[in-house]
Amino acid sequence: MDYNTQREKLKMPEYGRHVQDMINYVKNLPDKEKRNEQIQAVVSVMGTLNPQLRDINDFKHKLWDHVQIISDFEIDIDSPYPTPTRETLWAKPNTIPLQKTPVKASHYGRNI
Repeated sequence: MDYNTQREKLKMPEYGRHVQDMINYVKNLPDKEKRNEQIQAVVSVMGTLNPQLRDINDFKHKLWDHVQIISDFEIDIDSPYPTPTRETLWAKPNTIPLQKTPVKASHYGRNI
C-alpha cells in the first residue's frame, strides 16, 4: 500500500498531489519547448482548481509564482513574469518599534 505519510510532502496542499506530480513531470522533461508548452497547461489547470484566485488583480502572476514554489525554484521555464527567488518570498518583515512607556491600567490597554 502507498500511504500519504510515505509520499513526498506537499509544498502547497491547496493544489493537491496531482498538480505537484504534474509540475515534477514537467520539471524532468529534457526539451525546453515541450516544458513551456506543458507548464502552460498546468497553470490553466491550477487556475481552474482555485477559482477564488480570480478575485485577485494579477492572479496569473500568482499562479506562476506558485509553480516556482512547488518546483522548489528548480524548474527551467520561460515565465511571462519575473521569477521570484527563495529569499524574496520568505524574507522576514521589519520589526515594528513599540513604545516603552508603562500603561497605567494595563488590563484596559491604551484606549482608556
